[in-house]
Amino acid sequence: MVYKKKCVGSREGGRTLGATENMNQLLTLLLCGMSMLLQAQGVEALAVEALNRRIDEAVCSKDLKQLRAWYADDFVFTHGTGLVEGKEGWLKTVGDTATHFLSRTHDSLTTELHQNVAIIRGKLSVQRAKGVAVSGYELWYVRVFVRHKKCWQLISHRTTSEVHLK
Repeated sequence: MVYKKKCVGSREGGRTLGATENMNQLLTLLLCGMSMLLQAQGVEALAVEALNRRIDEAVCSKDLKQLRAWYADDFVFTHGTGLVEGKEGWLKTVGDTATHFLSRTHDSLTTELHQNVAIIRGKLSVQRAKGVAVSGYELWYVRVFVRHKKCWQLISHRTTSEVHLK
């Protein structure tokens, strides 16, 4: 029994499809599929980046209830000084009434998406007041988010470099 390939040299719609035309159709379908995937990843990356910014807005407003939801239970914060805090330790730092984060502004973000993991690298400019003294610093960081029950949570913040401003 001889099988004929329908796509190469077959008659479809009154004309013969050549190998080149079939390859072009396949390539078009492939590119459309990749484009849809990249658009979906782009939307997902923007959602994680927005959450990344909202987290630091919540730090400034001391919204501990919201931060508890956005930080994973096993969240780890590695400061530029080498200090390592877990979720509760960092929330205690944020909630300290003697210290106020005036601003925490992100810049130069890059986002890498995996199935249930997002990695963000960026720069964070911070202004903090303790008593009457105001200080500022910039830090470069890597943050890792995990998708848990269809929601993104921050599982790790690691400061990779820090510069104190005068």
